[in-house]
Amino acid sequence: MRLFQTSSTSPEERPEPKTPRALPARNLSDAAYLRRYFKTLLVLALLGLVLVLPYTWWWLYESGDVAVERAVEAQAEGEFALFGSGVSQDFVDYKLRLYAAVKPEITVVGSSRVMQFRAAYFRKPFLNMGGVAGNLAVLRSTLDAMLRIHKPQAVILGLDFWWFMPQWEARPFEEVPPTSGSYNYGFESLKKPWSWLLDGKLSPAESAAPLLGPFGHGFRAGRYGIMAQQTDDGFGPDGSWYYTADITGQKRPFDYQFSDTLSQVRHGIKAFYRAKPGQTGPSEEHLDAFAEIYCRLKARGIQTFVFIAPLSERVLTAMREHERDYPHLFALRDALLARGIDVLDCTDPRAFASNDCEFIDGFHGGEVTYARILRAMADRWPALLSYVNMERLNAAIRDWQGHALVPDERLTNLPETDFMRFGCSKRQP
Repeated sequence: MRLFQTSSTSPEERPEPKTPRALPARNLSDAAYLRRYFKTLLVLALLGLVLVLPYTWWWLYESGDVAVERAVEAQAEGEFALFGSGVSQDFVDYKLRLYAAVKPEITVVGSSRVMQFRAAYFRKPFLNMGGVAGNLAVLRSTLDAMLRIHKPQAVILGLDFWWFMPQWEARPFEEVPPTSGSYNYGFESLKKPWSWLLDGKLSPAESAAPLLGPFGHGFRAGRYGIMAQQTDDGFGPDGSWYYTADITGQKRPFDYQFSDTLSQVRHGIKAFYRAKPGQTGPSEEHLDAFAEIYCRLKARGIQTFVFIAPLSERVLTAMREHERDYPHLFALRDALLARGIDVLDCTDPRAFASNDCEFIDGFHGGEVTYARILRAMADRWPALLSYVNMERLNAAIRDWQGHALVPDERLTNLPETDFMRFGCSKRQP
C-alpha cells in the first residue's frame, strides 16, 4: 500500500503560490473617524431642533396653553371660552389680566376652595378670583395688586382654617409679591408636549392636531389649553373653575371617595397639620394679620363679607374624632368675632343642607354647595341682596340638589355621574 503519492506534474507546470492580497491603507485615522461621526450626529440633532422647536411653538400656540392674552380677550368679550392650561397651575397673572378686563363690582378672593362661585348667581358684574391665595401674606399682596387695577364695591373672602397656624405659614406679615405663572415659550413649556406624549397624557393624534386642523380634527375653538381641549376643564369667563372631567366620569377622581383627604387627616399632614401641644386656638399673629387685611378693605369703603370654607361631611367627621388637634378650625369663628370680624362659619355642610354628593373632593364643595353658601350669606347680610340673583340661586338649589355641577350646554353635553360612587342619585339634564 502506498502511503504517499507523488505528483506527476513537473515543477515547471506547477502554479506559482499566490501571495496574500494587501489590505487597503486606512484613509482616516481613528480620531478623524470619530470626529466625522459626532459631527454627523450634531448636524442631525441641529436639523431635528430646527424642525421640532418651531413645531412645538406652533403646537403650544394652537392649543392655547400659553395663550393668556387670547383667552382673556375672548372671555372679556362675553364668549364662553375656557382656559385650562397644562403648562402652569400658578395662574395669578391670568386672573389679574381678567380682573383688569372685567373690572367687577363684586369679587370673591381666596384659595381654590372658592372657585365654584358662578357669575350666573349675581346681578352685577362679578369675577371669581379664587386660587390666587394660598396663605395670608399672598392674600394681602394679591388684594393690593387688584386694588391698584380697580376698586370693586364688594369683596367676599373665603378662609381656609390652615392659614391660621404657624406650620402652614411662619410669617403672615411678610411682604411677598403675588405669585405669577409661567405661560411663555421657555424651555420648560416647550418640553411639556413631548413629556405628555411619552407619559400617555397626549395621544399621537392630539400631538398632530395643528397639522390636522384643515381636515376638521384639530384643536377646538373657545378652548385654551390642553385640559380645556381634552375634557372641558378650566376657568370660565367669570373666573370660576369647571371640574368637568371628574364630574362627568371622564377620569377617575384623584381623591376617589375622599381617600387622599382622609389620609391627610389620619396622618396630620399638608393642610391638616395638627396643632402644637398647648395650642388652644388659631395663632394670634395670624389672626392679627387677617384683621389687618380686613380693616384695610373696610377702610377703602369696600363692603367685605367673610366666610370659612366648608369640608365634606366625611372629612369633618374624621377631624372631630381628633378635635383637640384642630383648635385652629373649631375655635376660628369665635376668635375672628372677638376681633370684630363678622364671619359666617360654613365648615359643616349640613348647616346649609349640603352633603357629600355635592362635593368635588374631601374639601372642595361643588357649584350647588357654593350656591347654598351664597344664599346663606345673603340671608345673613342683607347688603348682599343687591348683588345676588336670588331667583336663579333658588332655582339651581331646588333643581340640582345632590349635584356638584349645574348643567350648561355651553360647557358639555355629558351628564354628571356618581363619580365618587357614594350612591348619589344624579338626574339627567
